[in-house]
This record gives sequence, C-alpha cells and structure tokens, in this order.
Amino acid sequence: MRIEYTCGNTALSKNINDLNLELIGSEENEIINEINKLRANTIKTHDLPLQYTIDLLDQCGKLWLNREYSKKHVEILSHILSQSKELVIYELEHTMQMLLKENLEKTIKEELGTKEVLDTWVNTGYGKVHRQPRGVIFHNISGNAFVVVPTSISMGLLSKNCNLVKVSGDEPYFAYAFYNSLCEIDPSIKDRLSVIYFNSEYSNIYKTIVKNTDCVIHWGGEHSGRMMGELCAKFDNHLIMHGAKISFEVIDKINNANHTADLIARDVICWEQKACLSPRIVFVNKNLDTKQLAQAIADKLKEYTTILPKAYLNPWNSMKIIQDRQYCLLKYGVKKQQNVELYSSYNADYTVILNDSLLDKEDIDRCFNRFIFVCPYESSDEVLEYINNNLKSYLQTMGYSGDNEEFIEKMTLLGVSIVTKPGDMSIHYPGTSHDGFHNLQEMTYVVSRQL
Repeated sequence: MRIEYTCGNTALSKNINDLNLELIGSEENEIINEINKLRANTIKTHDLPLQYTIDLLDQCGKLWLNREYSKKHVEILSHILSQSKELVIYELEHTMQMLLKENLEKTIKEELGTKEVLDTWVNTGYGKVHRQPRGVIFHNISGNAFVVVPTSISMGLLSKNCNLVKVSGDEPYFAYAFYNSLCEIDPSIKDRLSVIYFNSEYSNIYKTIVKNTDCVIHWGGEHSGRMMGELCAKFDNHLIMHGAKISFEVIDKINNANHTADLIARDVICWEQKACLSPRIVFVNKNLDTKQLAQAIADKLKEYTTILPKAYLNPWNSMKIIQDRQYCLLKYGVKKQQNVELYSSYNADYTVILNDSLLDKEDIDRCFNRFIFVCPYESSDEVLEYINNNLKSYLQTMGYSGDNEEFIEKMTLLGVSIVTKPGDMSIHYPGTSHDGFHNLQEMTYVVSRQL
C-alpha cells in the first residue's frame, strides 16, 4: 500500500504485521516549504468564522460514523494496530462522536467560556478579551492510540491555527485517512492543515521544524518528549506536552463485585491498555474480598473477548504476555516469597495477577493487551506513598470507587488530573482537562483590551 502525504518524494518501506506499506517521506527542504505555505495562510485562517470549522468537523465525524465509509479504514487499522475490527469500530465511533457539533460546542464553552472569544472581542469587567491563535502548530503524533489524531487536529483547527502533523511510523495510516476525509468535504482545508512523515531518527529535521513553528503539541513517550522539551526550550517555542502517563484504579468500597469487575474490564480493554488513560494497576482495599474481585475481573474479561475480541496478528505480543506471566509468578511468588495468584486465559486473551503486596514500578510496563495487576492495600496512605514514590511524574487518570474525599484531594495534589468512576476511564467528556490543562487554551493566547 502506498501512502502519499501532503508533501514528500522519498519512498520508505515499512512492514507492520505483514502489511507492506510504502510511505512517502519528506526531506528537510520540503518540510520548510510546507511550513512557509501554512504561514502564508495564517491571516486567512484566522478570518474564518469558528462556526465554519465546527460544521466541517461535524460533517467529518458523521462521515466516519457511517460504517460503509469507515469499513475499509477499519480493516487497515485493525491490521496495523493488531486489534480486532470490533475493538477498532468501538474506539473509532466513540472518538468520532466527539467531533459532532453539540460536543464541539460544549468543549469550546467549557474550555474558553464562550465561542465568540475566538471570533471577536468579548466584554469583560475591565474592558474586552479575545483569544488569538499562536500561528503554525506542529503536532508530533505517537502511534499508541489513534484517538489523538482527530483530537489534536480538531483542536488545532478550532483554535484557528495552521497545522503541520507528523505521523508515527508505528501507525502511519489514520492521520493520512482522516486528512483525506476532511479534504473530501472541503479541499481548502489544505491551506491550514498538512500531514507529513519522515524518519524520526533524523533529529535535525525536528530541530528545523521546532525552530520554524510557533507551538508544539507532543503526543508520545518519555524519550521523545524529553527531546521535544529540550528543542522547545532552546528555540523558545510553546510546548503542549501529552505523554509518558500512567493510569490506575482504586477500589475502596463496592456494592456488587461482579458489577465493579465489569466496569474495570471495560476500562482495561479499550486501546488494549496502550492509551495513557488505560488502567495498569487496580488497588483494592483489603477489607474487600480481593480474590473474589480478581476472579470476577478475569471472568468479565473472558466475556468481553466474545464481544470485543483480541487480534493475533503479531505473534510476539502473545509470546511476551505468556513470558511476563511466568516472570511475575517466579519473581513475586518464588524469589520474593509473596502470595501470588494468576487468573488468566489458557492463551494470551487476558491476564489478571493478584499479588499480596504492591508491585515494583518496572513491572507496570508489562501491562498491555489486557494484562492487569490487582494489588490489595491496608490503608489509603499506603496507596498514596506508592504513587508518590513510583508514579508521581506520570499520573493521569484515576478510576475511583469509594467516598473518601480527603484521599481524592491528596491524590490530585500528587498530580492525578482526571478522576472518574470505574468504567468511565476511556470516556473523555466535552471540556474534560487533558493532562491537567485544556488544549484550546494552550493553543491560543489571551489578549486583554483596556481601551
């Protein structure tokens, strides 16, 4: 399959799960020309009414919600992501719902207070206020969850910026397909949106891009985030950082173990735990029947394999999960002589490990593709101490079942930016903060008028 992005002439071969792709990458001079084209359109982009972009994104969302339209894209994404078609459809449709007009308008109102502030001057107690775009934004997209593509692009368009999007080599397709769907509706979108690909090993290209743009939004891991942070600091470029985050659940009180287990299983399945809002650990109060809950979570995961099955396009994923199971049983059960129990499928469909103590931080990174640790705790202070010592720099979403307001307050002081009920961790309601801030606010700056 040949994927031609907005610009580029260099063909790069890529094989993902036996799918042969030919990615047309860009050289440094081609990217500079693309940035210059976008910069030349910043005033025209600024002058577009916000409602025009809302209507465009609404049409695009409805287009993708049409299963006849999205069918071929689902098949390709399923192969690239090594996810079942059922799971891709589930995630895709949830994502595209956020582009519908009513949800976009709610998001804008929650983040900025009013839609008008992006189009004109709005009266305040001191005078007037207006939100202005930053100019040209560089979107550095990771491949762990394709939800970030429409999220990042839509926020860039709504904020009236021009946007340069670099796709991930791990998932180089969806941004290209989403861009083309916008072009089908309105070809003039090319004036304010470009999608490119280049080899990430060429760090000098990143340097050139950061130097010549006005804002960077980064979705990715710790290493790439550090590199982007250093470049933005060097060139005084505004950085919006998303990435290297870890989420978890705390079960302090429950009414029904099976119901709670069902909600936890839903959270685990979405994005195959590759998204930063997916839980990797479930902390459970020792006053509850932890064995019953662990078994119930495994049972619910088994049920969901018939509704949202796993795909087995990459044999290494299956081998690694089984190896990780054995490693943890040996490490905690034999070497550390702790009580460890395994609740899992015979194959690699799901893995639940119940450990009578809190796990080492290094083992959190084993939690992908429906692999979850259940860790009992004596008191909430024990959870707070563990989070403070191991995850403080990586916190995002906490699924919480209980009524301890003091615990919630302390956890958010440590850095948790979203607190949800179990079952809602993957749901991003309009206006919800993302990593502790609002993207529309970060992609614009406030102008106060005191005349």
